[in-house]
Amino acid sequence: MRRIALVSLSAFIVFASSCDSAPMKMLERMFDLEARSAKGAPPSSVEELKAAIAEWGGKIEKTLEAQDKVAMYWRLLAIRYMDKAMYGPSLEAAQKALQFYPDNSGLYYVAGVSAAHLARTTATEIGAPAASREQWLRTAEESYLQSVKLLPNNTRSWYALAALYSFEMERYEEAVAAIDKVLAIETANIDAMFIRARSLYGAGLLEEAANEYERIIKISKVEAKREQAAQNRKSILDELYGP
Repeated sequence: MRRIALVSLSAFIVFASSCDSAPMKMLERMFDLEARSAKGAPPSSVEELKAAIAEWGGKIEKTLEAQDKVAMYWRLLAIRYMDKAMYGPSLEAAQKALQFYPDNSGLYYVAGVSAAHLARTTATEIGAPAASREQWLRTAEESYLQSVKLLPNNTRSWYALAALYSFEMERYEEAVAAIDKVLAIETANIDAMFIRARSLYGAGLLEEAANEYERIIKISKVEAKREQAAQNRKSILDELYGP
């Protein structure tokens, strides 16, 4: 029976392929008309398409314009909230804006900064603040990583990621790698050098950390920062070799 079925199918295919083009075109038209007669079916002919564009084109353009404005306002709102240190609303606004701008590196930076600050508020929560803190830190990390993935030279996001690793997550070697991305572009960024020195110390590389503080002392033009670097360097040297 299976062989007969296969033979029959083969015969049908041969028969169909041997038909002239006129009946096939008639079938295509019949199916096309049947589909178009369905409720809500789109126009098909050139004339119908032109008429639909004339009728709906303006409405579509207005809708797109309105969507663009809404997206822009969400983005601006996220930045304003962040500037005012209102990190919960800033994160929510950034997430709304990302629905419109999923490839915007700056919005991921805003989301990362907001989540990192929210991680610090978990000490006031009832329940399991440690777990909540880890969740916020992970959100911040993933946001920064997405930001630099979209824009590899985004030094703000690399800097923020390094600070997150060094100050919040104690992942010092990763902090050094991240801050080196900043210093490769901004070679005289003193604040980045401080994070690098701190991270080197945290990673157990004391001599390298002392050398980084010495570098700050040599190139910084701010007296307070030179003094801070000198104090940190002395503490490290005392730890290494004794007072």
